[in-house]
Amino acid sequence: MKKVIIVFIQISILMFWICRYLNAGNFLEKLSYAETKFHNMRVEWSKGWDLTEVENLIIRAKNEFKTGRISNAEIYIDRAIRIMQAIENKYNSYPLLRVTNKNLALDNLELTRLIAKRTIKNGVVGYSWGQTVAMKGLLATGNWGYVKALVDRYIERGIKPKNVNECAIGDVLLTLYDMFKEEKYLERAKELGDFILSYKDRLPSGGIVHESGTRQLWIDTVYMICPFMVRLGGPYREEGLRQLYIHIKYLMNPNVSLFYHAWDENTLSLTQHYWARGNGWMLATLVEIFPYIEEEDKDYIGSIVKNIIGILSKFQDKSGLWRTLINMKDTYLETSGSALLGYGIYRAIKLGIVGESYMDVVSKAIKGIKTRISQEGDVLGVSEGTGPGDYIYYAKRRLGSFLHGQGAVLLFLGGFNNE
Repeated sequence: MKKVIIVFIQISILMFWICRYLNAGNFLEKLSYAETKFHNMRVEWSKGWDLTEVENLIIRAKNEFKTGRISNAEIYIDRAIRIMQAIENKYNSYPLLRVTNKNLALDNLELTRLIAKRTIKNGVVGYSWGQTVAMKGLLATGNWGYVKALVDRYIERGIKPKNVNECAIGDVLLTLYDMFKEEKYLERAKELGDFILSYKDRLPSGGIVHESGTRQLWIDTVYMICPFMVRLGGPYREEGLRQLYIHIKYLMNPNVSLFYHAWDENTLSLTQHYWARGNGWMLATLVEIFPYIEEEDKDYIGSIVKNIIGILSKFQDKSGLWRTLINMKDTYLETSGSALLGYGIYRAIKLGIVGESYMDVVSKAIKGIKTRISQEGDVLGVSEGTGPGDYIYYAKRRLGSFLHGQGAVLLFLGGFNNE
């Protein structure tokens, strides 16, 4: 009996080690799979996948294995694999968004009238960033009567800004002042300038936080405040340039001369994407302030503009448009960003910052945008309001017809019609 017990114990021990060996082999196989998958996904980090938790789980699994706790190690490695599979499933579950439309047989002037008429018919309601872009587009295409009536009501109602986006109208006020020399427009623009000067929500760098409570610098901010602040002159001009330079410092990738969407002070990190409309905001800002700055600033700003345009010409799609993430070919072609980029390039040519050779890029952009206009004058293929996010967030933003799309296209067309 004693011998039987001893044999049983020996067999049990042997089975334990066999199971342990098999489990270890199973774990090592899973570990190899997980590390390979993790590496491959890290190569595509620009898609915005957050793999921090996966990396930590793999490290914990390896530590557990080293101390002999194989079952714990398997729990961690299984969890890491499930997270990576979930990320992939989320990405692959969305179809690529596309917009197709027939090319309208209209010249630039006829097209401008069609879009402007539709914009006015639908109405500009409110005075935030999207409405302001629409108003600037209408002013650029000669529809000043409608805009003047809107802004007169804005002044009469004494509407006060609550955030950065509601200061963009300052540029419209200054354009109306230049046109009509009515002091009320200049006074209201200065009130908005004072709001910016006294703005409390800033980072240690002095950069204005775009979205209250986030501690983030957004590229959107530059177009909302810098053009009108620089045009106002004096301390306003100084602050406008200061904000512009802070945002350039934090958001520009000097290696490719494109701009990221946002800088987060809490995580000390950037969004890993070159968003087309965001780069459009920046390029439009640079060319709009160019006539109002000193030669020293012009040298610096001009060099950035040249570099941006050189890169943009390489990423322009054969359609003439740019993708919502400029260098990501599997994201959709987006109309408002393309219009702002085309507008910026065209103005840079007319300002003498870049040569006439880039007119081919501009002409292609116009051609592409014409395929995005409905028979009624709606600008199609425009992404909705967009904050900073990961790859999937940008790639799947809702497409439609929005005021900021109408305005961006009118801004672009306005230059051609004023030649």
